[in-house]
Amino acid sequence: MTEKQPNEFGKAMQEWWDSDACKQLQKEHKEAKERAVGKYFMLSEEDKLDMIQAICYIMCKAESEGCSHRSLMDALGVYPSGFWIDGLMEVHNSLWSYYHDKKQEQELKDDLDALEDFIK
Repeated sequence: MTEKQPNEFGKAMQEWWDSDACKQLQKEHKEAKERAVGKYFMLSEEDKLDMIQAICYIMCKAESEGCSHRSLMDALGVYPSGFWIDGLMEVHNSLWSYYHDKKQEQELKDDLDALEDFIK
């Protein structure tokens, strides 16, 4: 079996991945995450609860209205720098799926109710 070679884009991506600039970016990202977690654990319990409440409220409100990843960052007041927040895209995708499924269930229920009213 012949090993498939990457195209020009793949080669450029590999070069970037192996570059000192990429390694520096990864290091800075890791340090920023560690700094943020450290700041969180230095908060009082009351401040932690307030921050969690605020973030949950903002995110759930935005997602229930059908936002994009970009508009979620905007709702949180961190666009465009929020692009680098580790895990934000996963949280967005999970909440988007939850609210999308919930909306579809409600639409199906409404359609079934309308059909039931129609055949009465």
